[in-house]
Amino acid sequence: MKWLALAWLVAASVVRQPAPVVRVRGGHVRGAVSHNGKFFEYFGIPYATVNESNRFQAPLPVAPWSGVFDALNENTWCPQSGLGPIVLGEPNCLKLNIYTPVQYTKLLPVMVYIHGGCFFGGTGSPYLYGGDFFAEHNVVLVGINYRLSVEGFLCLGIKEAPGNAGLKDQIAALKWIQENIKVFGGDPNDVTLFGESAGAVSTSFMILSPAAKGLFHKAILQSGSSLAPWALQHDPIKAASTLVKKLGYNTKDPRKIYSILSKKSTKELINTISSYEDKFCVAETDIFVPCVEKLIEGVEPVVTEYPADIIKSGNYTKVPMIIGYTNNEGIYFVSADYGTSLKNNSIAIDPLKSLQTDLQFPSEFDKNCTAERIKRHYFSSYKEEMIMDMVDLYSDVHFKFPLVLESELYSRTSDQPIYYYLFKYNGLINMPKIISGFGLSNGASHADELFYLFKPHSFPLPHRYLEEKMIRRMVTMWTNFAKYNDPTPYTSRLLPFRWRPSRRWNPTALVIDSKISTAPMWDEESVSLWNDTYNKYRRRDYGFKQFKDY
Repeated sequence: MKWLALAWLVAASVVRQPAPVVRVRGGHVRGAVSHNGKFFEYFGIPYATVNESNRFQAPLPVAPWSGVFDALNENTWCPQSGLGPIVLGEPNCLKLNIYTPVQYTKLLPVMVYIHGGCFFGGTGSPYLYGGDFFAEHNVVLVGINYRLSVEGFLCLGIKEAPGNAGLKDQIAALKWIQENIKVFGGDPNDVTLFGESAGAVSTSFMILSPAAKGLFHKAILQSGSSLAPWALQHDPIKAASTLVKKLGYNTKDPRKIYSILSKKSTKELINTISSYEDKFCVAETDIFVPCVEKLIEGVEPVVTEYPADIIKSGNYTKVPMIIGYTNNEGIYFVSADYGTSLKNNSIAIDPLKSLQTDLQFPSEFDKNCTAERIKRHYFSSYKEEMIMDMVDLYSDVHFKFPLVLESELYSRTSDQPIYYYLFKYNGLINMPKIISGFGLSNGASHADELFYLFKPHSFPLPHRYLEEKMIRRMVTMWTNFAKYNDPTPYTSRLLPFRWRPSRRWNPTALVIDSKISTAPMWDEESVSLWNDTYNKYRRRDYGFKQFKDY
């Protein structure tokens, strides 16, 4: 009997206790109680459908199911490259994951997280983004999956592939949340949309898109902007024709391209793209990301103008915002492209290889002069080791300057508060920096702050407990913003400071480090360099030019 009792106790610790059954659009759903008993988890709930009929188009509604759907799948992925030829995920991947406190007396604020991954990777599942800490701070957290790479962002300007299917997935998820989140204890009238990297780009596009109007009420942009060079396809027909050329075809006709790609499997397309990559993510050309859509009868677009023009017009959703980045964003990407050392001299470095095609030069003279100016700014010290100079270049052009420009435009056209931050905390769980081989460097890499917000279920990080104070500080500020429109509505031992919004040209930012301080948001000399460069040479066609012949 003693052994039987012991076996029962072991089984009880492994078998998850069921969460209450709730009814959503589609049918009944049952989740599980978290291991600590503080919140309910509903994982892998379908919010929309993809099949061959709408493969590169907006998602379809979910078909109703019979019985009770067991929402227990912690590891759902949209198709993306894995290790070698392995492709993770399933085409019908439009699932979301919900964390909700066990006890609440009124409807709770909702936080919806859009994951990053350069629009070709990542997942909204607890495998990477466990929402435990948010639920423990009395908000309902929702993580979503959306189609990636060519499956989500093939943009041909025709009805069969109009573009931005992945963004339309996100809008479908937000609409599902509006219809169903009450049964999970969430308030559909108090939704904070937030994301990091490509998730922040997506959040920016949701702010700018009429199709997402009314679906959220606050926003947080972490290290990403719709104005980033890698956030927009500048020539989507070229990107698609380059892909079919790698498959053995030569055409720029959108309908012929669609005919070719629609007959290829997801695995074949993703493996072809990944096998030809030259740079990683932000510096790679011909990538499948959002585009400015051609207006097509019967198709609701997400993006119809260049993002900066939309913000200048003031015709966007004006909400309170948090906007920020890490001090060494470029570490994660420079490591992938150059490793941890760049022992060279400035003459051998071509900075234009790190840029996207959103710059167009009228002559070789202009191009060479621009390259020389960039080299003088970032690589003029002639040090033997110049890897951190390259980090600064990547950080400024791909993350900091685009967010500077977007923030400055918001400050002109919106009366809502904007809170700015600079995350430079050098802690024990700055995992992207450590994984990139820069663990001994000061400051924070791209995505380092995520490990102080989320609890990934895929790896334990036992030393996380040594960083409990920073975790509680970050989660408290983020959830306070969702609850009160203010990340520090009052001071406390944990938050012995007030984080104020700022409306200056170079706003005052909260510097999140071992000691909290404030400082100007950006370096004015670097901003001046990129302001001058983009004012002179920014592309002006934004994807429309190549559509005119079709």
